[in-house]
Amino acid sequence: MLTISPFFIIKKALKLQLINSKILTTKNFKLTIEYDGTDYSGWQIQKNATTVQGTIKKALVSIVKINNVNVIGSGRTDSGVHSIGQVCSVKLKTNMTDIQVLKALNSKLPSNIRVSLSKIVDDNFNARFSAVDREYVYKIKKEVSPFDYKYYWNYPYDYDIDILNDCAQIVLQQNDFYNFCKPSPDIKNYNCTINYSKWIIKNNTLIYQINANRFLHHMVRMLVGTMLEVSRGKILVDDFLNLFNQNINKNKILTAPSKGLYLFKVKYANE
Repeated sequence: MLTISPFFIIKKALKLQLINSKILTTKNFKLTIEYDGTDYSGWQIQKNATTVQGTIKKALVSIVKINNVNVIGSGRTDSGVHSIGQVCSVKLKTNMTDIQVLKALNSKLPSNIRVSLSKIVDDNFNARFSAVDREYVYKIKKEVSPFDYKYYWNYPYDYDIDILNDCAQIVLQQNDFYNFCKPSPDIKNYNCTINYSKWIIKNNTLIYQINANRFLHHMVRMLVGTMLEVSRGKILVDDFLNLFNQNINKNKILTAPSKGLYLFKVKYANE
């Protein structure tokens, strides 16, 4: 009768455990990203340009050693636009935990991009298509400072907060933003559902807050710039309302600079 020693059994079990530890599984990671957009040509990967998405992808490739990493963002941000709550999803073949991925990414990323949250989610989660709504804020200061000029629109003119909020209420009641965006043949429609639109003053900073199911290219910046033109008396409130008519001349629409704009938060179902 053949006798199997306990040592052989233990050795075999350890070998099997080692083999299993090397079997990689595909996990879907939801990453919340903060970034200073000053030095980037926006979120989306572009040829011959440094972008946030491209920088994150490069860092992930160096971690998992796989080139075909697909980083899906909740939406694009323009060149110079910042983020407090951008979200991206990426499927990685790895045995790393969500915390390990967060730490590994932050060790590879430059100091102007940071992963603030990492979570393993259902395979069906898609940072773009699973989003329920998105929120942007735009920040304006009257005084110029060498320490924050990259993060605010330094607006030297007086403004009327009541007139600005009259305009914000008009925005809330609209759904066609064709005139307040950069048109593209790739866009099927220009309809957006606005959930929230308001101006506030906080710590000597004028802030516009807007929440919607989607945003169009340059949309928030065009709204901000044009509402401030109304506040200055350059445009009447009624004329601002008429600017939502597609047949109107767009030459009265002013685009605010990108440096004051922040993607603040992206909301998903069950959150």
